[in-house]
Amino acid sequence: MRHANAVNSALLVVALIVAASLTGAVSKRALPESRGEDVRTVGDATGERIAVRDYTRIVSTSTIADQVLLEIIEPSRLLAVSGHTLRTQTSQTYADKIGVERARDIETIIELRPDIVFINNFIDRRQVERLKDAGLNVFDLGEMRGLETLLPNIGQLAAVLDVPDRGEKLADDLLRRLAAVSAGIPDGDRRRGLYVGVHGDRLYGGTAGTSFHDVLVAGGLIDVAKEAGFNGWPAYTNEQLLSLDPPWIVTNPGTERSLCRHPGFHSLSACRTGQVRSIETDLLTDPGLGIVQAAEAVHAAVYGDGI
Repeated sequence: MRHANAVNSALLVVALIVAASLTGAVSKRALPESRGEDVRTVGDATGERIAVRDYTRIVSTSTIADQVLLEIIEPSRLLAVSGHTLRTQTSQTYADKIGVERARDIETIIELRPDIVFINNFIDRRQVERLKDAGLNVFDLGEMRGLETLLPNIGQLAAVLDVPDRGEKLADDLLRRLAAVSAGIPDGDRRRGLYVGVHGDRLYGGTAGTSFHDVLVAGGLIDVAKEAGFNGWPAYTNEQLLSLDPPWIVTNPGTERSLCRHPGFHSLSACRTGQVRSIETDLLTDPGLGIVQAAEAVHAAVYGDGI
């Protein structure tokens, strides 16, 4: 078992090394390419090429872009951010920004006359076409799948705004900070757990290919769900969760007691030993730069001040 734990605990290091190499590879792919008369462009998630420029009127409907942009450009260039960011972020940097709610605020976005709009691909494509018909550059960052997409997104944002060095530095700092969260935990002492949320009478997880997995691993846990072959956001049956029987469970506030009161779940190891821990929802569900703070919160909740 100690050998298995050592192998699994090494996954964080491996993941971060792979992520670091991915950042370099993505940086090379995302670097502006010469087109026509020396026009440089960057491809978005849909394959559309967007010109590289020193954009000065920027609108973001993406929580990922909201955070990254303020790290790589002057805040005055960012006119609007997602309404979710305005509701959940306490930074005064957002105080003078307009909040937009994707499809509902298309007219507001058009009236702002931005020279580029950043989105994620879950926005209604009809709304995207309306933005394009209005003559706006729209850059689609695609899916949000934790570090797997966050690192390339940082590279894309920095490349299209012509500040690639700033993007590379931000990505490097992110990886360094994530690796530092649980660096002091010996290989054989990493604890085993998973994330599960309760929505009505359904049980939902977040594992490989999501920020939930990245947060768990960076926080010092071995992701039991990934070990069992789950990916993405699985909907667990009662039998599956009982079979996984994680020693530690990370969940959302208010779910700790209701989860363990679920029929049959009193026998779960985490429920029997009181090892169900909740993390602030806005922090735990942040798919962007907030994963560092979320990992720190998981580490503190599971390991306390140290081990």
